Amino acid sequence: MRKRNFLKYAMAAAVMAASITMAVYAAPGAGQESIEFIVNQGLGMGMDRTDGSYYPMNLLAAERNTGFFVRIEPQMLQEEGGAPLLLISNDAGIWYFEDSEYLKEYGLLSFDTSAKKVWDAGQYDVQIDFPYGNRLEEEIIFREMKDIEIWIVPIDGFYSGAVKKAGEFDSSLCAYTSKVYPVGVNDLKWNIDSGEKIAFEESKYDLNTSIGRLRVWKYLKELREENGSDMVIGIVAENMKKEPSAKEAAVTGFTFGDDVSVISLEDGCPSVTIAHEIGHCLFLGDEYENGTSSVSMNMVPYQMKGKNRFSLLETAEGTNPYIIGGTADAAQGSGTIVYAEQYPYDIFSGELIAHDMTSFMGLSGYPEQEYWVTAQIWEAVYQELAETD
Repeated sequence: MRKRNFLKYAMAAAVMAASITMAVYAAPGAGQESIEFIVNQGLGMGMDRTDGSYYPMNLLAAERNTGFFVRIEPQMLQEEGGAPLLLISNDAGIWYFEDSEYLKEYGLLSFDTSAKKVWDAGQYDVQIDFPYGNRLEEEIIFREMKDIEIWIVPIDGFYSGAVKKAGEFDSSLCAYTSKVYPVGVNDLKWNIDSGEKIAFEESKYDLNTSIGRLRVWKYLKELREENGSDMVIGIVAENMKKEPSAKEAAVTGFTFGDDVSVISLEDGCPSVTIAHEIGHCLFLGDEYENGTSSVSMNMVPYQMKGKNRFSLLETAEGTNPYIIGGTADAAQGSGTIVYAEQYPYDIFSGELIAHDMTSFMGLSGYPEQEYWVTAQIWEAVYQELAETD
């Protein structure tokens, strides 16, 4: 095996052109197989809606934990001479990473980039050199994302005659949203109201009625307009009924638009519901039957029907056979399936997630680890949040 000359590599990378297109070289004797470079901030592979094939995601947020991988078969890795050297450079400097681990269960070579977890906004040139001479080259861009100020307001709510106090809000419930949205480490600014709780103790604010929920929403909307927050999330103690005569309390959260939502802490997974309601504020639609859909942002799963968010008298239907929903039973949620082969990646633990999940815009009621972001949600929200310059 050839010895690496780090000085030689550093000098070569320093003079790389500012614009480098992707070059993927097949290993000797590999036929049509190829090597793919994957930069992962939450989901490594998108899904092509025309044929269901996978492609590396390349919409990257600045100041966000980032994983670097190469998809390569074990035999191909051996034919290439073993683990390569990763070089990343721009006008500000050059970084090289030699240590890597082959994750056989994923077919991925994972680089140890713990010395540089987050990246400033800008364009970077990437060069991956294998011992026997083959090279991967790519240009990647990390973009600044807009700041979002979210005001969390605990509410003492009226439930058909009884007042339920919200209690203290656990700030750790906010962490999940940071995992599944394309945002940097400081882009979500959580303002948790620690003052006197808002009390809706009159029957006109009955959370078990549609009109009561609407009045609570209007009050919170006025608060948002007064304090200038981007979003307001009211927190109530218990789930609500669709109507007072309903036997079960099935409403875990609601919104009437204008960046104001209310969620219940009784929900099986309030951290996911927070991400779901923020999604509605960013124009995402539901991914469950008879929900309010936004097919231009996140197409509902195949053959699923709901209301068109932008024209409620129209029916929205999932027409793409490659966007498949979960079974919506005791084993799986209703939202679009996120496959383990798409390499979902936890930016906090730095680990890949080895099981299928469903979209957080689907039905609630499952543990947090059963929900994730889809490629179409990531792409849609990225376009909403990326700074235009």
